[in-house]
Amino acid sequence: MNPTTSTNHLVADVAPSRVVHWRGYWPFVWGATGAAVSLINLWRFPHIVGDHGGGVFLLVYLLCVMILAVPIMLAELLIGRNGRGNPVIAVAAMASAARISSRWRFFGHMTVLASIMILPVYSVIGGWALEYFSMAVDRRFDGITVVTSQANFSRFLMDQTAMLKWHTLLIFLSVCAVGFGIRPLSWFIKVLVPLMFIVMAVLLSMVVDLQSFPRAWLWMFELRPEQFTWDSLLLALGHGFLTLGIGLGVIMSYSAYLPDKTQMGRLVIRVGVLDLTMAVLAGLVILPLIFMLPDLVPLAGPQTLFVSLPVVFGSIENGYLLSQLFFAAVLLVALTSTIPLMEPMVAYLQARNLSRRRATSLVGILVWFLGLGVLFSFNQWQQLKVLSDMTLFETLAYVVANILMPVAGMVMAIMVGWLLPKDIAAQGFYQESNVRFQAWMFLLKYGAPLLIYAIFIVPMLQRWLA
Repeated sequence: MNPTTSTNHLVADVAPSRVVHWRGYWPFVWGATGAAVSLINLWRFPHIVGDHGGGVFLLVYLLCVMILAVPIMLAELLIGRNGRGNPVIAVAAMASAARISSRWRFFGHMTVLASIMILPVYSVIGGWALEYFSMAVDRRFDGITVVTSQANFSRFLMDQTAMLKWHTLLIFLSVCAVGFGIRPLSWFIKVLVPLMFIVMAVLLSMVVDLQSFPRAWLWMFELRPEQFTWDSLLLALGHGFLTLGIGLGVIMSYSAYLPDKTQMGRLVIRVGVLDLTMAVLAGLVILPLIFMLPDLVPLAGPQTLFVSLPVVFGSIENGYLLSQLFFAAVLLVALTSTIPLMEPMVAYLQARNLSRRRATSLVGILVWFLGLGVLFSFNQWQQLKVLSDMTLFETLAYVVANILMPVAGMVMAIMVGWLLPKDIAAQGFYQESNVRFQAWMFLLKYGAPLLIYAIFIVPMLQRWLA
């Protein structure tokens, strides 16, 4: 039997509703970029760049994205585009094309699980963005000190009612965006994600004249090889892999709507470039503001966004306008993260004959209930440890980032690099050179699996066996 025929037959039988396509490829690019850019990335990336060699880290990070993240992301995109279904259907279709056991579809279930586990984490943190945007509008940052700002943030984390209100609103907005169908969703994506970049660019134009901007520029781009260590390399590899959202099912789900004969390699490069651009933009906006006050330093946690920056906004000229624009950008980041992450589970339920609106509503309800446990992790369940010494919030983030995503990346590298017929794998390089295809296959077969094993699996085994 022809493998391609087998694949098409499976998809036609299981997912006839998935024939709808994006209008062009930009909805996919913007959607994948939105899923990749997260609030955690915003507050973490500027810190690790400055602490690990500045420009040296950026160059190594870019190389790591190209040799590790991009090849696996392209494999995920190929599985989704050829499978034309939710992650479970897409993986089953690829298994059929590769003439291997249908049990591989378990990997598709795992990516859907990963998206559902990380969604409540993002929705609760996104609720913080809503709270602080409302505070900016109400001018509640005027004249506050570091002590006051820390007290405000701590008080908010203990306020279950406020956190629940914003968590509920963010889920409601996401459900509205996803539930009306693929065409309206593509419109939302094409508006929200570019708007996120525009607002961040406006913020950059407003801080570029600050006296602290040259220091921020040096923090990000000055070559400091003496600060770059072996740990820096591992950090660059790990962050480069995680930052593109590989293994969460979003790429697989969204690529199912791509038109035929799409140049997939170029799409992946565009997503990687946009993700890095947003991370650098965020650094060049956040760092000059932090450096305005001598007592503040960039931190790797949420304190940078929700404690340090409000103090800066309350003490500088035009801080009122800056604070509104900045937290509007943070809110856009939160929305463009949660909206794409709903798609894998929504598509999964649609394949079980649920309408899109009903499927989206069920996903919203599920994520809302899971989010209760996440927000309680910051107050009444703070002493409840789920995995080792981690709260539920920390456990969900750890399991997804350190277990599910790396395992998914390893499985995709093996399936596409070793098991899938080359003529099907070559469809990812439509109208592109054979040299690029061969380089991709080499990285997928040898480079990516070895790096995933070294970065994630070995430390995980050491943690469990210690």
